[in-house]
Amino acid sequence: MSIVICNEVGGVGVARAAAVLAGGGSSLDAVEQGIRPVEDDPEIHSVGRGGWPNLLGQVELDACIMEGRTLRTGAVGAVRGYRHPISIARQVMERLPHVLLVGSGAERFARECGLDEAENLTPAASAAWEAWRRERLSADALARWPELPLAPLTEAAADPERTHGTTVFLAQATDGAMAAGVSTSGWAFKYPGRLGDSPIVGAGSYVDDRYGAAACIGQGELTIRTGTARAVVLYLKMGLGLGDACREAIADLQHVRADLRSFVMIHALNPQGEHYAVAWGNRPAPRYWLWREGMASPELVGAEWVPAS
Repeated sequence: MSIVICNEVGGVGVARAAAVLAGGGSSLDAVEQGIRPVEDDPEIHSVGRGGWPNLLGQVELDACIMEGRTLRTGAVGAVRGYRHPISIARQVMERLPHVLLVGSGAERFARECGLDEAENLTPAASAAWEAWRRERLSADALARWPELPLAPLTEAAADPERTHGTTVFLAQATDGAMAAGVSTSGWAFKYPGRLGDSPIVGAGSYVDDRYGAAACIGQGELTIRTGTARAVVLYLKMGLGLGDACREAIADLQHVRADLRSFVMIHALNPQGEHYAVAWGNRPAPRYWLWREGMASPELVGAEWVPAS
């Protein structure tokens, strides 16, 4: 029985992922093909083209893909000028002995692979960044831009609605093989070079066919600190049920709640094809997309919500 789940913004790609699985394709192909339309959608300001830029007005993209059968993984971070970071990540996994490439090295590798280049800063995202900058900087600071310290501006950029932004896909093919994929433009107006949890294996996503898969959206700094995705899979390995494993990972996050600015949402699958999602923090009425073999089309389903205590 094949299945795919993804977060709410993944709706533009979930039907494509489902079609891959329905046609007998692999879970890796389903994840990659499901994420690519999200990266292409300029109306989604947390992923790919149209994503919010960093403090210098540059769109930097992160992505990761992982195969549950072998634990092979590829990831990229702070990539500029390329259309599909998820596809760069997959090429890292398949063509290199490495796991993670960042910045100019990842861009060089993408050129070697002949992957599509793109200008990801759209007029709408550029205008939003310019308005934000002019609202928060003095006339003197604007005159000196960008030759001034950027660190003090990171707190000003900590808008609870923009301290997060990711698409995550988890898939299981008919043969039971599982895969996870993540792609993001990250925290809006972030310090240049900032990486969230998305390219960090075990923080933003993790999959092991023996136990299950998990992927996170939200405030990545917290899931890096608590190793959230890997923790869910380890709790499954220890024998907890899917919901209990996710709730145990939420309990881990409660330890760092003093630094919570927005929310974290965990999506999870187990080898039996059961699915579950839970949001913690400022995310009431969370939902996620589900498609499983036999469904005519994907549908949005409700997730559990745990307020920060």
